[in-house]
Amino acid sequence: MIRTLMLLSALAAAPVVESNVKTADCTVRIEALVEAGRRPYYRLRPECELSRASTLTALDALRVSAPAGREISVGFGRIVLYPWLSSLLAREASSAPGWDAARGLPRQGHENAFVARLLARSPEFAVLFAGRRIVSVLVEKVLVRPAGELDLPAGAPFPASALFPFDAQLWVVLAPR
Repeated sequence: MIRTLMLLSALAAAPVVESNVKTADCTVRIEALVEAGRRPYYRLRPECELSRASTLTALDALRVSAPAGREISVGFGRIVLYPWLSSLLAREASSAPGWDAARGLPRQGHENAFVARLLARSPEFAVLFAGRRIVSVLVEKVLVRPAGELDLPAGAPFPASALFPFDAQLWVVLAPR
């Protein structure tokens, strides 16, 4: 019983707050969890939805505080907190032959793996991590929405009812170049 309580207490302990970064949109708290022998984990916690520029500002601050020679993990939380990234995801899926827009699922495999591959292969996503290379992109809890409710180009060649991913939990593992 005491061991269980100690374990629960350790798991519930708040991560160390590494920094608060003021961006053009709002403040982003960057939490760091660094344990001996483990890959450092950083979590972005924006107080509002972030533009691409504010996302870059937060990642630049994280880059300064992260150990340069080590692999790190970065947790973004929900993609919907980054509207530009949500739009990027929907655009990438709308042009991907492997996405079945009628069902809102990939033609093969799991939606988490499909969305992770879409992001990992996107040059627009990769440039966020200047000075590091993407080792892996992990997502879970992919959500879809009809195209008519998404920020997609006008006149896109699919019906407004076509379903595309717009949100998921996102983590990225990065290594030094």
